[in-house]
Amino acid sequence: MNKHVIARQNMSGEKIIMTHNSQRLFEIVSDIFHPITNAGIAFFLLTMFAGSNDIAMKTIYFVIALSFSMIIPFLYIFSLKRKGHLETVDITERMQRLNPFAFSILSYFIGFFVLRFSGAPLSVQGLMFCYGSNTLLVMLVTRWWKVSVHTTGIAGPLVALTFGFGSVIYLFYPLIVLVGLSRVVLKRHTVMQVLVGGVLGLSLTALQFAMFFS
Repeated sequence: MNKHVIARQNMSGEKIIMTHNSQRLFEIVSDIFHPITNAGIAFFLLTMFAGSNDIAMKTIYFVIALSFSMIIPFLYIFSLKRKGHLETVDITERMQRLNPFAFSILSYFIGFFVLRFSGAPLSVQGLMFCYGSNTLLVMLVTRWWKVSVHTTGIAGPLVALTFGFGSVIYLFYPLIVLVGLSRVVLKRHTVMQVLVGGVLGLSLTALQFAMFFS
């Protein structure tokens, strides 16, 4: 087979033929829309472009949110990788995800309480709370089945942004499909795993925002 053409099977056993360039494209999509990256983007938009015009307070809220949703969890995952407890920072092995999940959940909920007591906008508080509660459910399921955190991790923030900015965010919902497709093509998940991840992110975040943060 041509060296620029790759034949591989997804987790359902279906053969996928793709060029080296197309594989690289899906890898880039998967990396760019990593759950931790999505958190930073979503919190930046919610803190900087919603709520009051006090730039100083917006910056403080963003730094708090970024620290507890992105920086602290990533540093912990990176430390586990350096110590040899993880094969990759992408954490492709199902059971290796439980420890980072537990630590991240703790970080998310601490971040939520810090944001709440500092008077952060409700949408910012809500997204941090959803990161904690959604990840908790995913962690429980992960003991038996590997749900796609990538699709959960993009669907949830998009729902939060929809509550913050309105229906214009619907234009970005196809990103859920694109991210899910990349995870299937790269053999990280089955179609069902990315579907369940996306549905969990959409439904759980929408329910929690509707009940507590709107």
